[in-house]
Amino acid sequence: MEVHQFQGGATAAPSPASHDHRLQAVKPLMTFEQFLAIVFYVFGATILISFFGVLSNIANILIFYKMGFSSPSNISLFCLALVDLLILCYILIVSFGNHPLFVGADLPFSLPDAARTGALVYYGCSAISSWITAIITVERSCCVAYPMKVNRIFTRKTIIGLIGIMVIYQIASGLPRSFGVRFTWTVSPQTNRTLVTFVIFRPRLVVASYLASFSVPSLLCFAVVLVGTVFMIAKLKLSRQLRNSMTGSGNDTNILSDKDIRLVRSMVFICIIFIVGSAPGILMNIAGIAYPPLHADNPYLRHFYVTFFAISMMFLAIHSSVNIFVYLTMGTNFKKTFKEMFFFRSY
Repeated sequence: MEVHQFQGGATAAPSPASHDHRLQAVKPLMTFEQFLAIVFYVFGATILISFFGVLSNIANILIFYKMGFSSPSNISLFCLALVDLLILCYILIVSFGNHPLFVGADLPFSLPDAARTGALVYYGCSAISSWITAIITVERSCCVAYPMKVNRIFTRKTIIGLIGIMVIYQIASGLPRSFGVRFTWTVSPQTNRTLVTFVIFRPRLVVASYLASFSVPSLLCFAVVLVGTVFMIAKLKLSRQLRNSMTGSGNDTNILSDKDIRLVRSMVFICIIFIVGSAPGILMNIAGIAYPPLHADNPYLRHFYVTFFAISMMFLAIHSSVNIFVYLTMGTNFKKTFKEMFFFRSY
């Protein structure tokens, strides 16, 4: 998912078919006026959502730090809040850089190109967020299936080790992208000023790094979270039936405790938020693979593609911002710590 700049009726990047007059004469699927009207409100809403998300994730980080890291779940959710914060900072830059009010700003650099320079961090953080969500999903699924064994399988060291491996992998797979891009000076046709812009001179290396660091992990984790969510919902219903049928029998070794049920329910909501928020971006990647002409340089589909890109960024901002509501609703300790830190202290 790249960052795209629109100026006039075209994207900032030169079209591969710029010398094909027949393609240049193709009428776009979506007119520029329609495109401009949609992205004006979509990027505007994304900016507001991202501002809220930055504040909510800062609160999440402070609260989980205050609660401590004795629980593996706290470690995972703390790291999730941290990467979501970085993702939202990037989305803010992208939204400002591509908003019609700011896209032609008289600056010594191109805002969309400035956003592209941070894409490496975004891809890494987005993939790590997906990895962490997948790990928590597997952990909670094991909690449902093997409630007496999950604490021995997923320890603090296990979670820290898995997250560490993910970070190393994302750095190793994302760094090659840096060797395929460079900065250059170009003259802006809007401001007639020389700007620092972003140029890809090794496209194969950039694409390979993009696939390894973002597309493949995102698709894999999305599938894991989707399957895990269905599994947890089914097992929660079964566990509720077992609790009702075995009440007072004393044979409840395989039945979840009330605390575990709350944790699983909160994770189900987080997974659903992840699935809904990631779905547009995942569909965009799948559509691009299935139909290669679907890209921002296609004169027929460029406005449609960038519009869908803007919508996917808004969904991503939502899913990275609203976890705090799940924590406040489902987490007793989180809610108590939140009140103590931001409203009043209990003496």
